[in-house]
Amino acid sequence: MKHSLFLKTAGTFVMHASIILCWVMPAKAQTTYTVTDLGSGATGAFETTADDINIRGEAVAETIQSLSPGFKTIGFVSKNGQITLLPSLGGQSTFAGAINASGVVAGSSHLAGDTIIHATIWDRDLNHITDLGTLGGSISAALWLNDRNQAVGDSVTSNGVDIHGFLWDRGTLVDLGTLGGSTSFPFGINNSGLVIGQADTTTALDPLFGIPTFHGFRWDRGVLRDLGEIFGGHFNYAQSVNERGDIVGAADLAGDLTAHAFMIRNASLIDLGVAPGDTNSAAFGVNNRGQVVGISALFIDPPPAPPSINFLCPCHAAIWQDGAATDLNTLIPPGSGWQLILAIAINDRGQIVGNGMLNNEFRAFLLTPNNSSSMSSVSDGVMTNQAPAAMGKVEGPSAIRATIVNGKRRLVLEH
Repeated sequence: MKHSLFLKTAGTFVMHASIILCWVMPAKAQTTYTVTDLGSGATGAFETTADDINIRGEAVAETIQSLSPGFKTIGFVSKNGQITLLPSLGGQSTFAGAINASGVVAGSSHLAGDTIIHATIWDRDLNHITDLGTLGGSISAALWLNDRNQAVGDSVTSNGVDIHGFLWDRGTLVDLGTLGGSTSFPFGINNSGLVIGQADTTTALDPLFGIPTFHGFRWDRGVLRDLGEIFGGHFNYAQSVNERGDIVGAADLAGDLTAHAFMIRNASLIDLGVAPGDTNSAAFGVNNRGQVVGISALFIDPPPAPPSINFLCPCHAAIWQDGAATDLNTLIPPGSGWQLILAIAINDRGQIVGNGMLNNEFRAFLLTPNNSSSMSSVSDGVMTNQAPAAMGKVEGPSAIRATIVNGKRRLVLEH
């Protein structure tokens, strides 16, 4: 994976939320998927990572071109098997973050000399590039954008140490602040301007994990609010938001030994649970139909870091819909050679992008529903488990840790 640029850290608005418990919904036939290697056409790629997919099926990802001499990563847009590389601001590397409905891309790029990275927007033709600047420091990155071309990201501030989230709107950068610490990362923004993400609540180090406590946040019309402890643990983050204002992410349970994916809908908290046989989960994407995708994995004892950002492999890309959490590996053709590790984004057509192992190589994947009209929505209730289909053994990483790399949440593989 990429070298870490920003370490993941992360307030006290307490959301009046209740965990909703419902009886089991009647089972529906599961949609199956065709799986495609998203970066197979990227010249010189030996590792690819997925970032986002829009309603038109245009996906953004990155390909690692070389590790030495010099680390080089190129962001690209993929559609119907055609790869378009993102030009840089003068340096050798670019990093994709997100793509909106019109094909505008947000991310970051090295400047000439390859020592400075700036938040970047590529217009729909992918040739016109805008440098979004910084909050006074030398480094910034754009993480997400909406259909109004408002972008969110993070930047080193003028003191050269703190990292603050920002909103970029028509040439102006707005500092989103923090929840009491020195760091904030916005991970999503919808078309109404609601921003979600993660921030540390203090600069003091947690005695168990040695990092500051971090919470999810929501920022709306200039007001930054803490999502609180959610499930009773000290660590959580908000990862994605849809146009209805549904927020998904991951939160430690009380004791900070395990973590579950969550959804906040209309001020109500939903525990999304885990896929069959797993103990931990995290949600990374939600579409406007309420389908949620992410990761489901096993308990690590003792956890080396908050369990919401650590996963013991084998890890499973997961989808939450129809009141159930399902391992996406059970919904692709057997013998494909894929181990789907993480689902990162889902569009309103049900197409999913994420990362996995293909014949023991780390690759980005695209899942296309075989029945595209099968659009389910997540139920407001506890997720129920279904027995997974038998799978052949696929070698992969032994553990995965989520972190912030070049301004974007990434997975660090540990073998």
